[in-house]
Amino acid sequence: MCLYTMGKFLMKRLPIELERSIIIHNVMRYSSSSSKPFESIPGLSSLPIIGPIHHFIPGIGSVGLRASFFELSKVLFEKYGSIVKLDGLLARASMVILYEPDHFEQIYRSEDSVAPSRPGFDTLVYYRTKLRKSTYDGVYGLTTAEGMQWRDFRTKVNPALLKPKLVKLYTPVLEEIAKDMVARLTMLKNDTYLQENLDLEITKWSLESIAVIGLGSRLGCLEDNLSEDHPARILIKCSQDIINLSWKLEFFPSLWKYYPTSNYKKIIKTFDLQWDTSAKFIEEARRIINGREHNIPEEDKSIIEKLLDIDDRVATMMANEMLLAGIDTVAFTTVALLYNLATNPKVQDKLREEIRLPEPKNRYLKACLKESLRLYPVIPANLRRTTKDHFVAGYHIPKGVDVIAPNEFLSRMDKNYPRASEFIPERWLVEKSDPIYYGNCHPMVTLPFGFGVRSCIGRRIAELEIEVFIKRLLNDVKVTWEGPPVQVISRVMNSFKKPYYFKFETAH
Repeated sequence: MCLYTMGKFLMKRLPIELERSIIIHNVMRYSSSSSKPFESIPGLSSLPIIGPIHHFIPGIGSVGLRASFFELSKVLFEKYGSIVKLDGLLARASMVILYEPDHFEQIYRSEDSVAPSRPGFDTLVYYRTKLRKSTYDGVYGLTTAEGMQWRDFRTKVNPALLKPKLVKLYTPVLEEIAKDMVARLTMLKNDTYLQENLDLEITKWSLESIAVIGLGSRLGCLEDNLSEDHPARILIKCSQDIINLSWKLEFFPSLWKYYPTSNYKKIIKTFDLQWDTSAKFIEEARRIINGREHNIPEEDKSIIEKLLDIDDRVATMMANEMLLAGIDTVAFTTVALLYNLATNPKVQDKLREEIRLPEPKNRYLKACLKESLRLYPVIPANLRRTTKDHFVAGYHIPKGVDVIAPNEFLSRMDKNYPRASEFIPERWLVEKSDPIYYGNCHPMVTLPFGFGVRSCIGRRIAELEIEVFIKRLLNDVKVTWEGPPVQVISRVMNSFKKPYYFKFETAH
């Protein structure tokens, strides 16, 4: 600690990022000579082959089966402290959960080089790189690619997805979709159907929005009585089935690597169906682009059109991943924001006042979204797989270990945010001298879009979709919640336990 303090004193005139890097390097070098072995990190005991799985058996295990990763993080923290080891299960990598942001920052920054490792699901990796290798032809996308393959793909798609002009280009059409969605919610507002299906309706809106951005055309997701065999409905079901099946295959004992289990067969069929269905939409977008009789300005091209100019295979893969990973994530974030606004009516009224200004700046809207993401992130934790040795918290963490940052749990701790469990958008707007100012918290605590070069490439698009929809909805509609507090369930990503107790009424 003395070394750390000395480093801060000597580096206080340097930029904060350089300061952090130098201090972390010095602390790591100092710690390497006095660290305890990896095996001595506190954590759940393990059995041969099955690892610590017996601790999670309901009614028998010391931890039990928890509904959310937040609850699991809380139990392990209270039981073992600020660093917890979970040995690998059935040949999977061992995990270390770090509860001190300085500790996982040390590792994340050290690993944040050209292509930091964040492994995808084994089933999807196997599907793309082995089972359907000829289809993907070495282009594995952002969800499964690693190393320089990932870096090459990300470098190609960055210009099309990260330009600020996206806001100007897509806002008008997203406003049309939001208007249609508000009309649909207004029509269904007194229907008990929404208690069990609000997430489906919001997901339809999310898919319609991401499709118009990625493909340049609407899919018709918001039509009345959308049939089960409609391509848009198939994509939604595929996305949900992939999440549920991945949860069973990746986080519970499964022998799919040794023989094709029932769930393995189901997920392979679902991967095929998702790819084939999205490919039809992509081919239709390509047909429209190729059939155009005139050129359009570069700034008016859809994302897939920009990517087709660069690399045909990359364009197809990126569009496919947008239709897979970009719908449930946005839907959950939107429902979470609606819940926070419904249960905090004064905040909702204040936001509505901003929205109705002649030229709204959206500052309070953006603060509401940030605060909602702090409390209800889509992904409850971040992960990096170590590519080298690390020495942190007095322990040696070797290469090949998954280092977990339990960001949702940390974001709800009062030691990190005053009144952490409360929805207070003002914490993102107040002066630095205010006790609730968000900047008083360690910058690594809340990372809803990930960290570093592997942070979410769709952040700007997701925020735009949500902001446009919330502005349109709250201008016309008052949202209330008439039920018990919402409960979160973690199945790969967070979701809400049904039913939903929203009420939608005309706003005055």
